[in-house]
Amino acid sequence: MDYAENLLSNGQQHGVRVTEMRDTWRDERIIFEKLSSDSEKPLKIDPTTEATFCTSLSDYYALPARLTMGRILRAYLDKNNITMLELLFHPGHLRALDRMDTFYPSAIQHGAQLQAKLTGQTKMERLDKLQTVFDQVLKRARKSDLLIPYVSSLPKRGFATIIADIEANEDAKYVTRYIYGVLADYIQGGGWRDKFKRAIELAEAAGDGGDIHYADELIAEILDGVAAIDEIFGGFSCAGEAWKTYMLIIGSRFDKAPRYMSDDVLRLSVLFARHDMTSTREVLLRRISRGLAGTQSLSNHDRDRDRSDFIGLVRDLIEPTGITGGPPMVEAMILRAKSLLGDEGADLPIDTAIRQALYLMPSQAARLGVLLDLTASELGQKHDVAIRQQLLHLLNELRSIYDLFPQDVTDQERIRGTDALRVRLGMSALGDEFKTTLSTSLNKLFDGNEAEIKIVLPSASQKVSNTQDTQQAPKPRPTSKDGELELAKGEVLFEEGEMGAEAYLILDGIIEVSRTHNGKTQHLAMLSKGEILGEMSLIDHQPRMASATAAVTTRLACISDENLHERMDALAKNDQVLHFLLKTLVRRLRGLARITE
Repeated sequence: MDYAENLLSNGQQHGVRVTEMRDTWRDERIIFEKLSSDSEKPLKIDPTTEATFCTSLSDYYALPARLTMGRILRAYLDKNNITMLELLFHPGHLRALDRMDTFYPSAIQHGAQLQAKLTGQTKMERLDKLQTVFDQVLKRARKSDLLIPYVSSLPKRGFATIIADIEANEDAKYVTRYIYGVLADYIQGGGWRDKFKRAIELAEAAGDGGDIHYADELIAEILDGVAAIDEIFGGFSCAGEAWKTYMLIIGSRFDKAPRYMSDDVLRLSVLFARHDMTSTREVLLRRISRGLAGTQSLSNHDRDRDRSDFIGLVRDLIEPTGITGGPPMVEAMILRAKSLLGDEGADLPIDTAIRQALYLMPSQAARLGVLLDLTASELGQKHDVAIRQQLLHLLNELRSIYDLFPQDVTDQERIRGTDALRVRLGMSALGDEFKTTLSTSLNKLFDGNEAEIKIVLPSASQKVSNTQDTQQAPKPRPTSKDGELELAKGEVLFEEGEMGAEAYLILDGIIEVSRTHNGKTQHLAMLSKGEILGEMSLIDHQPRMASATAAVTTRLACISDENLHERMDALAKNDQVLHFLLKTLVRRLRGLARITE
């Protein structure tokens, strides 16, 4: 290594590379590489804002810390085709990094600043700590020869056996570091496709124990790098194509790789069917959420195509009780709806953007999950009042557990869904009193009792909110007598977004149908004697798609939920095909209305 440094210092070489080949290795590996200062382009750190606080030296070897450090040092790692895990066990690269007069100080200072925010300590205190950690990591890396017995026997004996040997032979406090050291050695050498292939092979040979956990981490760390993604996937024509591909992989539905893509991507998709692959899943979802929250076009076409692709992506993300990806994904969805679903390129008010996003959800359970996740996001903290008002509006419509989920959901699925909502509620940023009230209400709904849900909104002195971000609580609606209802001119029959429990036949008078879009009221239709309205919500138990107001004194006949469902149940028994076609028609009409907003 000293000889390589001398070759650089004499000025006669533009760069040096030191390689090593061992009997147990399949490829020659680069152990040191450096350009002269005259030819080396300056590297810049990635100023990531995410950080992981480490309390012990072992924490710096764990995946969360490696991902944080890897993002800060991305320029160096991509230039040298190595992961952060490899760097931690490579004394040559660690020394080279330490000698970089600008890049290394910038990186360690940024890391210290992030950790100072987490701990309340000064930046200088964390800087001293990180420098001490670096020295300790370098000292340990110089002892990597201790790993040779395990590394040399890995190809023949398998990773699970190596883990068992390390756990049996080494001090407990060194076990994890030894395992990571074996992994670092295992993926050294070659390009990103080579490393990815080895990681996939390791995962395919794994059982359900610790070996799949480590293999999953390795794949996740590789796919967290931009250069690795570009090399493995071969580039995407647009962001939307990339995000759709990631979702197909996570769902084990990616079954055809184009010629320019590594075939090992197909193997990764199969692995998702066999194992949870939690770490890889989180890394891929993070790529989607960060991209979705930005301004990059989904399709590289016009705005209408972007809107269509956005709605398609959201539907791929939908789970029974929200969307996959948690608070970051929900925030990203709302931000993209805000910028993409307005008229003529205008941004939507945040409350309208939330409402538009909720329209894309197929059930009240999914809407409730989205709102709960949103409270735990940075966007949710800024618009707390608007979100609580949306929660109030939604929860006041619930009377039983059957209002939360679609009619065709089984009781077992309702139990799982309710449990999932409780988990989301526990992770939300709502106050303890609110959580207790909502949890009690969910129990009442599940027990079949009518739940009275009271939500206390922050007062003006507690929270200042933009007036356009607020929404009035639903007003009391007219009640029917003997199956008929009479409205005075200007009286509201129902409002857009309310849950529907009745349809109406106009006996006399005129009803104006309208909806709010981009902050403006849009006139849709004038209905008169003999026409029916409100029928879609009655059939599928979803919120009203529009508002209805009496244009003149109007008399209506009420068609109750109970009466209709007696007829629907009879239809399901006598003609299941017609019953299914009717519900499908309603669902598609709703989808068409949302796409054309």
